[in-house]
Amino acid sequence: MPRVLITETVLRDAQQSLLQGRLKLQHVLPIAQTLDDIGYHALDAWGGWAFAASVRALKEDPWQRLRALRAAIVKTPLQMLIRGQTLLGQTHQPDDVVRAFIEQAVDDGVRVIRMFDPLNDLRNLQVPIEAARKAGARVIGAMVYSPSPVVDEARIVKSAGRLKALGVDWIGIEDVAGILAPIPARALVSAIVSATKLPVSVHSHATTALAPISYYGAIEAGATGIDTALSALAWGASQPATETMVASLRDGPYDTGLDLNLIGQASRYFDEIHDEYLEFQDPIAFRNDVLVLQHQLPAPVLAVLIRNLRERNAIDRYDRLLEELLLVRQEMGYPPMAAPINRIAANQALANTLSEKRYQHIDQPFRDYVKGLFGEPPGPIDPDVRKRALGSSEAITLRPADLLQPGIDRARREMRKQGLNPSGVDQVLTYILFPEDAPNILRPAGHRAEPAAGGMPPTPTPEPQPAAAPAVVPQGPPAAAEPAAREFTVEVDGEPYRVRILGDGAGVAAAAPAAAASGPTAAQRAGGDGAIQAPMQGMVVKIKVAPGDRVRLGDVVVVLEAMKMQNDIVATVGGTVREVFAREGAIVAPNEVLMTIG
Repeated sequence: MPRVLITETVLRDAQQSLLQGRLKLQHVLPIAQTLDDIGYHALDAWGGWAFAASVRALKEDPWQRLRALRAAIVKTPLQMLIRGQTLLGQTHQPDDVVRAFIEQAVDDGVRVIRMFDPLNDLRNLQVPIEAARKAGARVIGAMVYSPSPVVDEARIVKSAGRLKALGVDWIGIEDVAGILAPIPARALVSAIVSATKLPVSVHSHATTALAPISYYGAIEAGATGIDTALSALAWGASQPATETMVASLRDGPYDTGLDLNLIGQASRYFDEIHDEYLEFQDPIAFRNDVLVLQHQLPAPVLAVLIRNLRERNAIDRYDRLLEELLLVRQEMGYPPMAAPINRIAANQALANTLSEKRYQHIDQPFRDYVKGLFGEPPGPIDPDVRKRALGSSEAITLRPADLLQPGIDRARREMRKQGLNPSGVDQVLTYILFPEDAPNILRPAGHRAEPAAGGMPPTPTPEPQPAAAPAVVPQGPPAAAEPAAREFTVEVDGEPYRVRILGDGAGVAAAAPAAAASGPTAAQRAGGDGAIQAPMQGMVVKIKVAPGDRVRLGDVVVVLEAMKMQNDIVATVGGTVREVFAREGAIVAPNEVLMTIG
């Protein structure tokens, strides 16, 4: 028997599961050499939620983090996780963005790409697999393990065969909630190995404490690789401990060949820095919970639900919430409970639990799911739920990304408008995935200026004094005639100022803060009960109601043109139209409030 190959998750999934992705690069680099010397098959080091945490919480450039890891870890392949066409975010990305992201990741050091689609809709893996193969990465095409009445072993094995046809190098089983039991693990791995003749990698979490036993059953059935975490960041919502699995397999037919002394040295290092991350450790993530076998929610999502109930003094509804979650999942067509679908289902179950009537409030991501913008679920969506979410609008049946226009060039234009001049496609990709947070790490220190209309670049201006009148600072003798003026907008400490450049830059006039660009008001940005929001950026084609009109739940109130098609926006509550903010022909932003109904 070949030795079992271990992928270490401490740099990504483990710290993502237990530390909310907050592990700083400065704490990784000192132990990088030791991790590299252990002899792992791969280091799960990049992608997933950890990318978002780098941008939003750590204020680190995730691409620079990847390059630093590659420079420090030279022998062990670095692995990245992506969720198919969504990459690392919550919505599908255009094909050019997916291709560019994968190419850049491989250029910067990724050698193994593990990918799955949250709905197991393999159409959403076609472009990522093609791009990864072209870039020269090893591809693990994974399927989310999420048992339901509409998915059986035969269906999973058939999907594995389709993944092989798409060109993957390995088949992966992605057990995001830790619900894979030993007997199903043995049967499933055996069937996949027999059908595909490809190596099989099993990824699980220790939430139910089944993972170590299931790993062993999978290995006996022919699995080649498993994912584990150093004991300092193992168990609970993380993976089984590397030390435990290596010791369990030692001196037998599945010996990993890894040095437990080196592994222990690395684990002690993470033990020593563990207390620096206490504020990010939720006790729920460290406990075992067999109820996960029913609701299939990963521990971090469950923790958010519990926190929401406590904040609303409704923790007594916890059992009701779990029952509602099972029902919502059934009505959604039994989707796998992987991100971002698990959060969509959980949020709707929470809304149903806290409301007087089920589906009285429906968030836009839930509508997008029913619309088909994430892909095709395993089973049919309940017709009544579909009508409540979409009204008379029809769901799409094609691959969601086929509706999307190319995104790279458009993002570059948007960045320039914000005074962001990307030095490479990596910065553009960060902006596309996290447009609100990316400027915090992409904008250089100091003032950033952008010409109002072509011409030469502006000269820096002294910081304006709010009480002072506009003044001109002479730089030489005055010209005989008044020179032509050029105007620019300069941002100082986040505040836009209008600057006039006279002639060839002989003087600078600092005016009062520029008026904010026209756009939605605070009322239009604020959601809430009765607020009808745009699900995506698009043009308002038709407004079908006016203030004072009576509408019923599910009535079409706005037609929005986006992604090459017209989308019916429906009333999420019944009542009277109070205000209409949208205007026909106007371009609206995602989540912008179009009108309010009360």
